[in-house]
Amino acid sequence: MSNIVIIHDRVRIQPIVKEIESRFKDWHRISSIQGVGGKVETTNFLPLAMAVVKPGCDIKSVEESMHTPFYQVYVETVKWLRSVNCGHHSRAAFIRLTPGSSNSTHIDEGNYYKSRDRYHLALMGKYRYVVGEEEMIVHPGTFFWFNNKIPHASYNIGDVDRIALVFDVPHGPNNPHHRKVHEH
Repeated sequence: MSNIVIIHDRVRIQPIVKEIESRFKDWHRISSIQGVGGKVETTNFLPLAMAVVKPGCDIKSVEESMHTPFYQVYVETVKWLRSVNCGHHSRAAFIRLTPGSSNSTHIDEGNYYKSRDRYHLALMGKYRYVVGEEEMIVHPGTFFWFNNKIPHASYNIGDVDRIALVFDVPHGPNNPHHRKVHEH
């Protein structure tokens, strides 16, 4: 099996993009939300559902997640998640990379990731995605699964911010990448 499965490359993303553009100030409000080891201090991460981290806990093993206040206002995003059988996701966030920046090579390790499938929905910008020895150029509207248990990285190769909806779903035979693989 491939380490990347493109589920759909022409998702109708305009309603979600419009939602993000109309609420751009939310990227700066994130610091008011308690999160990973305390307050989230970045404007490149906008969580809809995030880990419930208690003192002394390792986020990589935390199974419990909670909806943030943003979950209720990103109606089109939540509607889309439900439409692709991912309404019962664990963590979900918009992740932004500025032009020329990257999310360096890493592996998602820990008990939490052992029981989850990781997905991206590309919303804005263009990026190069590398998973193991596989590589692809991702354009807005691309929905894909990838094996986040091996080295992977993303590189914004466009001239605008790359924004992707990144989310995890508990393993299951009806997850989108399993259905896509069985269609062929």
